[in-house]
Amino acid sequence: MKTLKIIAAALLFTGFCLTGCRQKTQEPSSPEVLQAEHLEIDSVQKIVAQTRQSYKLMNDDTLLKKLADQSKRKKEPFNSLAYRELGSRKTVKPANLVLLIHQLNKGEALLPLLLLRSLNDKAYTAVPIEIKANILTDALQQSKTFNVWGLPGLYPEEASKALIACDTSAVPALKRMLSETRPAPLYGSKESMVYQRYKLRLCDYALYFIEEIRGNKNFVMPLTIPEREALISKM
Repeated sequence: MKTLKIIAAALLFTGFCLTGCRQKTQEPSSPEVLQAEHLEIDSVQKIVAQTRQSYKLMNDDTLLKKLADQSKRKKEPFNSLAYRELGSRKTVKPANLVLLIHQLNKGEALLPLLLLRSLNDKAYTAVPIEIKANILTDALQQSKTFNVWGLPGLYPEEASKALIACDTSAVPALKRMLSETRPAPLYGSKESMVYQRYKLRLCDYALYFIEEIRGNKNFVMPLTIPEREALISKM
């Protein structure tokens, strides 16, 4: 996806330039202000470190409950302390993750599903592909921010790779999303700039996934909405 990658790099470079220009015109902060800012940063860092340490002290069962709660609240894997801590352990039983996957409602099971995929390929493969497709497509449809999926055509996150691997089992649900034109915002400097440039929507993600599943290696995400609409209408 060379077009999207080039635009992303250009936007990111522009953002750095604009930031640098603003910094040159700002008055330097006083020593008192700088000291207060450093103290605030130190305080936040201590809280983060303490929270991470508290998760390390939790047993697997407690962490699984935290994982279920954070999955319901649509935390991304990289923003879920439970996911990250469990992912670093060798004591996690795949059967407990499978149980969570069946207990939680569709897209709410995204984190246990992705964690199982990361920790135990055999147990993940044993989960029926229809269940995996239902969880992943429902999570996509329910997303309010889309960082968990990455940028279509620029880089896919693990959730996107898992969805694409569901192959044709995911296509019916994805086709239903082709009519959903609500925005698909992302946070983060580069991600946000690309989103603003493309005005990405849920249907654009669905279009991208369908093309990937079909094995269309020549697909490039069109820059303009009318171009994307023309492709969607053919589906």
